Amino acid sequence: MALSTNFLRLARVVSFLLATVLPLASVAGPSEDANAADKNGDYATAFRLWRELAEQGDASAQANLGRMYRDGRGVSADQAEAVKWFRKAAEQGNALGQANLGAMYQSGRGGLPQDDKQAVEWYRKAAEQGNARAQNNLGAMYQSGHGGLPQDDKQAVEWYRKAAEQGNARAQNNLGFMYQNGRGGLSQDDKQAVEWYRKAAEQGDARGQNSLGVMYANGRGGLQQDDTQAVKWYRKATEQSNALGQANLGFMYQIGRGGLPQDDKQALEWYRKAAEQGNALGQANLGAMYQSGHGGLPQDDKQAVEWYRKAAEQGNAAAQNALGSMYRGGRGGLPQDDEQAVQWYRKAAEQGSANAETNLGHMYKSGRGVAKDEAQAVNWYSKAAEQGNVLAQTNLGVIYRDGRSVSRDPAEAERWFRRAAEQRDPKGEAPVRKHLVPISKVEPVYPRGTVLAGIVGHVVARLQIDDRGNVTDVIIKESKPKLVFDDEVIRALSQWKFRPDGDWFVGELDVDFALK
Repeated sequence: MALSTNFLRLARVVSFLLATVLPLASVAGPSEDANAADKNGDYATAFRLWRELAEQGDASAQANLGRMYRDGRGVSADQAEAVKWFRKAAEQGNALGQANLGAMYQSGRGGLPQDDKQAVEWYRKAAEQGNARAQNNLGAMYQSGHGGLPQDDKQAVEWYRKAAEQGNARAQNNLGFMYQNGRGGLSQDDKQAVEWYRKAAEQGDARGQNSLGVMYANGRGGLQQDDTQAVKWYRKATEQSNALGQANLGFMYQIGRGGLPQDDKQALEWYRKAAEQGNALGQANLGAMYQSGHGGLPQDDKQAVEWYRKAAEQGNAAAQNALGSMYRGGRGGLPQDDEQAVQWYRKAAEQGSANAETNLGHMYKSGRGVAKDEAQAVNWYSKAAEQGNVLAQTNLGVIYRDGRSVSRDPAEAERWFRRAAEQRDPKGEAPVRKHLVPISKVEPVYPRGTVLAGIVGHVVARLQIDDRGNVTDVIIKESKPKLVFDDEVIRALSQWKFRPDGDWFVGELDVDFALK
């Protein structure tokens, strides 16, 4: 009888435990079912299940319900409802709700004011609970110094790393950027940058894909220079409508690299896609296409100015330089204004643009838009010349040859002339134009003594031509026999005149002296 009584007591305990456990299992079931439905794309079911749980006060369900309203999955998109449910979850301490509420404040959605301070407050709450998205976003706020935070790259790196090590792709890309640029107390390290970019890219992060493409295009971080790989990653980024990837893919079409045909129309298409998303590189390149009339566009300086200005105001150095030249030449509906030209050249030059440094040097040399200052001209020419700018190297050679604001130094002059002569039109720098067609010219005259002696010869000359079409200097690059015909070539070519195109450039000309 004792055994039977004990058995009955045990049966009652088991029945009681089952009774207390079963209600909890019924709550867990709908949550798991909602997650499964969401994963399988059955958003209507996920929405229904999460709503039932959310209305019972389940914080996780509230955060997910907010997400469904935000993204319009299983229900019509409603940003105000999204905020409502994110707030309910956040106020219960749910990290996902906090992170999402922070994002809504940062973007000013759902009836909320745009408020970076509130965004930071909610990101921090979520980040301190380990939410990777919030950690990345808090890092970005430190990097930019928004939301009442001091600009602090070290703090940014700390939060990016926390998120990146959890596998957050956006943070991995951001940490790669910090390594590439040696910021936040990190040593500049392209290999580490590539490692993090690749992690992000292989997870499908469009920014990481574009960044990895850039590293392949430039052969950095231990990668072999590989345009085909660059194009592959740029294209992956464009498939997600990444604007920087679009601009970079456009450039590869424009120069015909990475297995792509040279195709200005394709380049134009990608530049426009990027530009219309507000991407500064795409805007600058689209402006250049309008200015040159490439890609099937009519040549249109007004459109060029419009796109250059959009990019320049975002800080794009190439566009700032181009806009400066449009002001200097009074093109594209702009007044001729050397002071405005100098202002834009300086903005670009201070970012290290070699073309802008050269142009600013010209303005100081000629006293246009600024007080004439040969020492400042030398300063800016030197910066550009060290970067390989042909025009700056040539001008610096002339300054040392003639002893303008520096001690006359034929050896230094020759060094810069030689470096200019050895250039192979580096990408993005002032080209050496050939096949020059002047609008007026003076023909070189065969020196009398050489005629009598029956001497023939050949001279290669480089001409500096200003934005008004005047030849400002003639440099002899090569002559055979040496020195015999040089003076006559300089005398004649110095009087040539070219059609003004609003820009300075270097031209190269072959002059033959042959007896008939």
